[in-house]
Amino acid sequence: MDAMQIRWLSLALVVSLAALAAWAFADGTRPQRSDEKGENDEAQDRPLMMEVHRPGRALELVRIEDGAVLGRSRECHITFDDSTVSKEHARLRVDGRIVVIEDLRSTNGTLVNGKVIEGPTQLRAGDRIGLGPNVMVFAGEAQAGET
Repeated sequence: MDAMQIRWLSLALVVSLAALAAWAFADGTRPQRSDEKGENDEAQDRPLMMEVHRPGRALELVRIEDGAVLGRSRECHITFDDSTVSKEHARLRVDGRIVVIEDLRSTNGTLVNGKVIEGPTQLRAGDRIGLGPNVMVFAGEAQAGET
């Protein structure tokens, strides 16, 4: 990878993170018009998403499904070609709009916001999950056109 590719990749990551931060801190106090669909109704229709950042690869936006396994094995829902990631490293559980991650007794552990998790841990939009050098950001509900 040459210097120009690294610069463009870095720029893309910065722009993605800035957009995520803007979304996370957006003012949700705007009044709702009577002809608009209720926020709870609309939220139930939107899938939950995860940004997957793998070193040297483009950002990937992945839909989260209940029971999704993260790891190195080809049978995992989200795979990582990295020796620091266990074959079956962690699992995501979805209950309504709540997403929980649990480590599957991986060799190197699973980090949420820089801290090793000891048990099932609920995720909030913007939480950063670390599996070795790979980082995933829980994006929450997909916005229109993101599925």
